[in-house]
Amino acid sequence: MLILSRLRHKSNFVILAFVTGVTKFLERSIVDTQHLKENCDLRRLVEQDLGPAPLRGGRAYLWKCPFHNEHKGFSLAVWANGYRCFGACDTSGDALDWLTNYRRLSFTEALRALGEPTVTVAPTERKCLKSPSEPPEWNWQHRAERIVSQAEETLWSEMGEPALNYLIGRGLTTRIIRTARLGYVPGDFRQWRVIEGMDVPCGITIPWLAAGALWAVKVRRAYGTPKYQQIKGGNVNGLYGADQLVDRDIALFCEGEFDALLARQEAGDLAAAVTLSSATAILSSRWYAELTHCHTILVAYDRDAAGQKGANRLLSLSPRFSPIQVPQGKDVGEFYMQGGDVYSWIEKELASERKEVLENGYP
Repeated sequence: MLILSRLRHKSNFVILAFVTGVTKFLERSIVDTQHLKENCDLRRLVEQDLGPAPLRGGRAYLWKCPFHNEHKGFSLAVWANGYRCFGACDTSGDALDWLTNYRRLSFTEALRALGEPTVTVAPTERKCLKSPSEPPEWNWQHRAERIVSQAEETLWSEMGEPALNYLIGRGLTTRIIRTARLGYVPGDFRQWRVIEGMDVPCGITIPWLAAGALWAVKVRRAYGTPKYQQIKGGNVNGLYGADQLVDRDIALFCEGEFDALLARQEAGDLAAAVTLSSATAILSSRWYAELTHCHTILVAYDRDAAGQKGANRLLSLSPRFSPIQVPQGKDVGEFYMQGGDVYSWIEKELASERKEVLENGYP
């Protein structure tokens, strides 16, 4: 009996010691987790994912909510210690929740990420975003819309046959040409014509339509420098093809409109193709907000110094931007005209991106 009593006492002691140890471990884990969250400014963490905040209100930074693919407004408010969507999804949480819900990290991976210093977006990087842009006044849009319609009719007439053949020669199908509402203003490449009371350069018209507005009308001239002109009064601080981003989580930046149209034509179901129109153009916060819900943004700029500089400018905004290059040729159009398979190329690049994330985690 004495032996059994001693064994029972010893067993109780072991159990008590085990429970005490587990309790202390859990308490230590809770303290460590809380400590990690307190030492993390969630606003900086979200900036790494969504880029600089388009708006601010008091201590909160405001973004379009990526959890319900918000397109109008900036419902996601982020403070140093938490976030909440005041829009459709009403989601909320702290730094751990952001990492597990947005980046889709495991709990362990999220803790590891919190233990790493967050990178503050440098002032020079903030300058990569222009101020929010607005569409031209209604009167300009009304007149420009009539010009676009007239140019469309001309392109599909006998007078527009040379311009149509040029577009088809660049690899564009009649379907994408019609969808993009490309048109033609006949005349010598040095000429300008007065249409609807506005000076319009002669050449192929490219309307910039997005968010229910006509932002600009660019014209590709047959010869001369610069190759592209525009109707005065338009706003080209936009994002050509922005409407393609609706409900899409992968975007592809090309350097020009024709490349973007070709990418949309050949691989539109893989990525939403957009462009700023040139490597020197700067993305505005108005249009950056439209990319909030995109987890992958490929940048396929031209193989030259200007293209590299423009790509680097975009890459500085967020780790979601990834540079890619066509396997051959200078740009998407040249690659396609040399027999390249645009769909397979983009598909391969996306597969490579997914593999890198699986192997190395979120960038």
